[in-house]
Amino acid sequence: MPEWTAYCEENRNYALKRIRNMALSIKYRKELSLWINNYLDPFYIRRAVIEKKKDFSNPFELIRTEAEKDLEFTVLSATKRDRSNIDVIMFESNLLLMFNMLLSRIRAS
Repeated sequence: MPEWTAYCEENRNYALKRIRNMALSIKYRKELSLWINNYLDPFYIRRAVIEKKKDFSNPFELIRTEAEKDLEFTVLSATKRDRSNIDVIMFESNLLLMFNMLLSRIRAS
């Protein structure tokens, strides 16, 4: 894999450290951790693209849609307190940004 995978791994580790230091409910923290470990892992996303290329003409768009829906389902496990924190909402946006950057790099390689 190219050099940018180290950058992606740094993003993933940063996100995991960040949720450990945020005041989140246990269930929401667990769900976010699962999402991060799946969708910010360049090796997982690369395998998913290869697997989906067999059956779909545009695997990147399909994976992007799956990631967005999975994050929406993750948000369902958040408590009212979790959702009222603007930092959490911004963090979720940043997660999607990091994922989209990762997906773009995989598409370009």
